[in-house]
Amino acid sequence: MSVEVREVVMPELQGAEEITVGAWSKQRGDHVAEGETLMEAHTDKVNAEIPSPISGVVDALLLEVGDPVTPGQAIARIAAE
Repeated sequence: MSVEVREVVMPELQGAEEITVGAWSKQRGDHVAEGETLMEAHTDKVNAEIPSPISGVVDALLLEVGDPVTPGQAIARIAAE
């Protein structure tokens, strides 16, 4: 039985063009539920919690805290349940 690994992408944040990874709420190997906070993102206008779109186990975090990120960019991979 193979496990599906899905990429999680950065959503649009109120039209913000400059987004920074503020903090990760989960680490590689952690379980995350659909809708649970995966990452905090910071812009010049808002700080936002980015939820996981699926339940599963965090396979990889693709960015470090402080890294810039753009909408649509892959931020993590999750092995779906």
